[in-house]
Amino acid sequence: MSGKQTKAQQIRAISKVGDFVDIPLKTSQKILARITDGIYRQPASALRELISNAYDADAKKVTIKTDAPRFEQISVKDDGIGISPEALQHLIENIGGSAKRTDTGKSLNITSDNSQYSPSGRKLIGKMGIGLFAVAQFTRHFLIVTKCKGDDFRTVADVTLGEIKKAVEGLGPDEITSGEARVWTERASNVNSHGTEVKLLDLLPRTRAELCSLDRWTRIDFEIETEGKPQSDPPVFHIGRMDPQAKGELKDQPALPWDTKDQPEVKFDKFVESVRRLAKTDRELVDLESVCDNYLQMIWELALACPLDYVNTHPFDLPKDKTTLFFQLENKVRAQATDMELAAKQTSREKLNLQAPLRPISDEFELFIDGIRLSRPIVFTKQPKTAIAIKTPLLFVGKCREEFDGKPISMSRGPLEFEAYLFWTPRVLPKQHQGVLLRVGNAAGASFDRTFMDYTVSEQTRLRQLTAEIFVLEGLDDAINLDRESYNYAHPHYQFLVKWLHSAIRQFANRHKAVGKTLREDNREQCNEETKQSIARAVSRKLADVGVDDVVIVEFIEETLLESVEGKRDEGIVAFRKDTIFATGTNGGATRLKQTDVNEQKAAALTQLLYGWGLLDDLSYEDQARLVRDILEVVLVESLQ
Repeated sequence: MSGKQTKAQQIRAISKVGDFVDIPLKTSQKILARITDGIYRQPASALRELISNAYDADAKKVTIKTDAPRFEQISVKDDGIGISPEALQHLIENIGGSAKRTDTGKSLNITSDNSQYSPSGRKLIGKMGIGLFAVAQFTRHFLIVTKCKGDDFRTVADVTLGEIKKAVEGLGPDEITSGEARVWTERASNVNSHGTEVKLLDLLPRTRAELCSLDRWTRIDFEIETEGKPQSDPPVFHIGRMDPQAKGELKDQPALPWDTKDQPEVKFDKFVESVRRLAKTDRELVDLESVCDNYLQMIWELALACPLDYVNTHPFDLPKDKTTLFFQLENKVRAQATDMELAAKQTSREKLNLQAPLRPISDEFELFIDGIRLSRPIVFTKQPKTAIAIKTPLLFVGKCREEFDGKPISMSRGPLEFEAYLFWTPRVLPKQHQGVLLRVGNAAGASFDRTFMDYTVSEQTRLRQLTAEIFVLEGLDDAINLDRESYNYAHPHYQFLVKWLHSAIRQFANRHKAVGKTLREDNREQCNEETKQSIARAVSRKLADVGVDDVVIVEFIEETLLESVEGKRDEGIVAFRKDTIFATGTNGGATRLKQTDVNEQKAAALTQLLYGWGLLDDLSYEDQARLVRDILEVVLVESLQ
């Protein structure tokens, strides 16, 4: 082959089996250092970048397959436009120098005439050109198999990440090589087929250990060996684990929230519902890290991050009904949120002409992992019942476009446009959804920020009950750091978002207080007994002193065929059996606390205070009752003499 040909031309000129073209991987020392030093902290982060590449390549379907729980290989396959030999050469020789958003991208047919969009009109997610090589966190050896529509061949690149070298002819002063790609072609029977598959081979031990939840299982095994029983809880849901002493055999069978025969979309729906349902047993909140192994956590994280449809509906498409109260956020300084006047069944999208997610209406994008079809696992309907005054979720919606008039573009970095919502519910499930999530191009790089961009006003209880997302339609790209999981906090777009969000939280807090006050006043009017009113006011006052405005409803009941503790709890009431708190003829003298109206009122008040302080969140109902009883017995010790 002629030495004057480009590598892409040499690839296209391959005419017989066995011919190949070697291309060294080129990058800068800065980019390589970020990749090899762990720019992507979790396996989900690296997989997210491969999915982003597929999305930018106009894929309608991405399929990830693993051999869980072995985790020796992973493949990521899409039906996108494929990678031409020219684009492949540019990718390999310019790691960190993405052709996207440039004229080069248009010449390589990987963007539309507007370089910010894919050929089909999707707003691009990727930018830095290192997404493909995020697999360095998984393996040092992988295959790229790709084909473009109209080609009668597919291109295969066998990539090995190896020793860093500088002394290579033709490299610039900062350029280095870090491996090699051996490229060849194979005949394709279907000229019209297209897409790319990345096969990750020989996963690194640390990656396999992470995906297998090795640390967690090892700790449990050690506790059983030394203590006779585990002190740590195993995950409620897990993929199973291999037996290190018996190759190829499972030591623990999978414990999954779906049936293997379920349809792909049903599996994920059951996953989300099962995680949320855990809050209806003995936990007020659900911690994903506790109830799921690392593999299932990875699936959840990808479902949150990727540009997917919501598991039920987009919050902007919730219709007006009795299950949600709607408010509109204002952009003015010291503004107050207003009631959103919606017609019957009208949505906030229709009312405010909202655009997110900004993509063609007919566009589809599906993501499958091991036979599971993922959706964004944020749920806005069928919220858990609550015992506090406000029983209806509150949805605050706003939008803003800032032109930064009077500032040069070198300082403002151009216009910023976004839409956002703040969703209040008494219990955010799982608790990893507490916070705010930034989406650019309908995709997110980080998890929820539980600090709400460093909101410093003491609203801890309310913030724990808040889920928020900001959909950036224009701008902010330059503020995204290389890892796509953090931002340049000094960037003017990020600074503007911080101010807007903090104003939105203040608006939400003020309206939440007002709604709660009205409801609590209505509830107090229904209370006829002066003593109960006095106790209720005292509890409200004490909780208000620490920023808690909502007081839970507490009842002590005797179980009958018509009334049960579980039934009351399903109604959102904090309910205990009377014989778990007070002395009765059925509890065998477990307590000497007499059941009187005064003691019952004191027990309810104590429970309300403990709930308000969040001290009962992680206790089972049985332990909650025992704690209340024990405290009362100590406080009332003289009366029990």
